[in-house]
Amino acid sequence: MTATDSVDTAQEEYAGGRRASDRLRTPRETAARMLNRYFVDPEDVPPPRDCARGELDDMATTCSELAAGVLDSGRLPIAGAMDTFRDAATRWARDGVPLGRIQHAINEGCALGLRAAESAVNREAGAAADDRTILIMELLDVVTEAVSDAYLAEFRTLAQNGPRHDVELLDALLTGDGTARRIADRMGALLAEEYHVVALHFPAHADEGGRRGDAAMMAARKLRRIHAALAVHNGDIAPIASISATGGTVLLPDVPGADVDQLVERLADAGQIAVTATTGSAAIDDISVTAPHLYELLSLVRRLHYTPGTYRISDLVFEYQVSRPGLGRQHLVTLIDPLRDSVDLLPTLQAFVDSDSNRKKTATWLTVHPNTVDYRLKRVDQLTGLDPMKPSGLRRLHAALIADRLEARRTPVDERSL
Repeated sequence: MTATDSVDTAQEEYAGGRRASDRLRTPRETAARMLNRYFVDPEDVPPPRDCARGELDDMATTCSELAAGVLDSGRLPIAGAMDTFRDAATRWARDGVPLGRIQHAINEGCALGLRAAESAVNREAGAAADDRTILIMELLDVVTEAVSDAYLAEFRTLAQNGPRHDVELLDALLTGDGTARRIADRMGALLAEEYHVVALHFPAHADEGGRRGDAAMMAARKLRRIHAALAVHNGDIAPIASISATGGTVLLPDVPGADVDQLVERLADAGQIAVTATTGSAAIDDISVTAPHLYELLSLVRRLHYTPGTYRISDLVFEYQVSRPGLGRQHLVTLIDPLRDSVDLLPTLQAFVDSDSNRKKTATWLTVHPNTVDYRLKRVDQLTGLDPMKPSGLRRLHAALIADRLEARRTPVDERSL
């Protein structure tokens, strides 16, 4: 008798008025029981693990839910039910989670589901128990096949299109020592005549805030996702990159269709972070001259706490000139010294600048009436002699605000290399 033929018998197996699968009605608890065998108290030394508890929990929970449905119906899930497993396997292949760990979670979830069901039925119903075992084995086969196929397909894609070891080539281009073409020939890599040079900063992912071991694991996962996104490119000439969990450099060939903004957005989506980038175009022999300016601009954007995104040299000319240390910058700072005795004037002026001189938007940001904004801006004019409502006055006040930020934030932390 096959598992399908015994559907009626399997559905009639009760213990104390309960169906065999009733103990699987709390799959989250079932998953937790399995996970407790591998996750110890946080104060203990954690066992080796390659994916977070929540992900194993979700995998085991899904298996428990499927097991409940199979035991109740006597039929395997429809093909579409495997999409969840395929999607997870594809994602974990990008994250570098070992396939064996994923399969182990699947096996444990199904095995615990079967044991929970077996303990709930009449032990004398041997034929029905055998049929349930066959059903779970068939379920395990279907899930394992879906996971393995999706995982290995993504792994092959990453292996074929993954980032090359570009560090040596990138270093040669950044130093301009004349060895780049020879290194590229040895690597079998094609070089473009011009590149978009992109300097990147990656903040920590929200999941990197846990224990030291977990933080390192999540940082590595973020980096693998970014590498996978970087590997997606069109054309014969691939980008040249060297990146870490905190940022790095990408040389994007300056060819038709190349879009730095799309690249940065793709990396941000992959890493699930807000990426900050500065970029400029350069001929291959001028990369060594352009890159240091971009690193300096990236540091400037971060010191000024500008919104993450992609900035070009033309976007930061004003800030760059103001950032030059010396008497000029020190003089600019003194322009707004009269405003420091008020708790409202400097924040209002900064919001007015950030809103592109929009009074209503400034009022909304500060949760005050527009008339209050007008009053404060008049006070700025009275105290400084510079009218923020006039372009000439606003330019000098804006420069003073930038200089003030830079002067106030000149600390060893800010001067660190990226």
